[in-house]
Amino acid sequence: MRYGNIPSPHALIAFEAAARCGSFTRAAQELGIGQPAISHQVTLLEEQLNQPLFRRLHRGVALTGAGQELFACVTSALGHIDQTVENIRTRRRSRISVGTDFAFASFILMPHLADFTTRFPDIEVNVVTNQTGRFGMDENIDIELSFGHCGPGGILVLAEHVAPVCSPDFLARHGFAQTPGVLCEMPLLHLDSDIENRWYNWDSWLRTAGYRATAPLSGHRFNTYLLVLSAALSGQGVALGWMALLQQHLQSGQLVLASPITLSSDRGYVLTSRAAPHRHSQVAAFANWARDIIARDNIPGGTETTHTPVTTWQHKQAVEKQP
Repeated sequence: MRYGNIPSPHALIAFEAAARCGSFTRAAQELGIGQPAISHQVTLLEEQLNQPLFRRLHRGVALTGAGQELFACVTSALGHIDQTVENIRTRRRSRISVGTDFAFASFILMPHLADFTTRFPDIEVNVVTNQTGRFGMDENIDIELSFGHCGPGGILVLAEHVAPVCSPDFLARHGFAQTPGVLCEMPLLHLDSDIENRWYNWDSWLRTAGYRATAPLSGHRFNTYLLVLSAALSGQGVALGWMALLQQHLQSGQLVLASPITLSSDRGYVLTSRAAPHRHSQVAAFANWARDIIARDNIPGGTETTHTPVTTWQHKQAVEKQP
């Protein structure tokens, strides 16, 4: 398509600046060119239109009726072009910051991040981690993926499913714990947390399984799940294994179940958007992708999984004894 009536872009820009500034001199200063150049471009434009666009005043200029009509059109068009260019530039350079804890970043996010880049090459992901996965009022975080209960505005992407796990060597030495009581006699690996009941610890897991320990539980204590996992892999004891996080370790045989009991809860990894409105589309893309890869890879606890109420050990035994 040809646009034979569109004047020179230089003339339109000179005209817009002169009309907005009300002066050829101030327009020239703004554009960084000489005043005669502004006057020349406006004159060429008036000749093309065959009518004046400005009334030359003692100080400055004022738009004629035709000038006002053209000015409204030019400002609208230039504004639209400017916004389109900004949208394209922002989209090509868009970056979202995802804040989460060490475990989710290591075991879920990092193994799949290349897939996100393939699907969304225009979105860069900046991964930020800390021990809790919570970032308070940090304005640099667009998406928070933290463990806990799902509140208003949050998306539960990975529910809690937990079972005791250990190394194959540990299992060979200590045997399979058929009951919670047998587990309590083994070295247990503990994850300390500053937040009570945020996730299962050994005390709450055993209570939910229907067993209350009569003596203090033995075993080492650690302040990060990565250290708990390292201790379990080296055969130092039994760890509580979040099934979603340890899927690769279980599939490879590096870890094995130490007990037949798996418990679930209404907690899990919750995605919360903290992004500015202009990044909402990128946040939505990341949230949908996270749920897709969890469902696609059948990661335990994914939102496509049907969650049943927690099954206690006593109830499990009663079911197994039924004829």
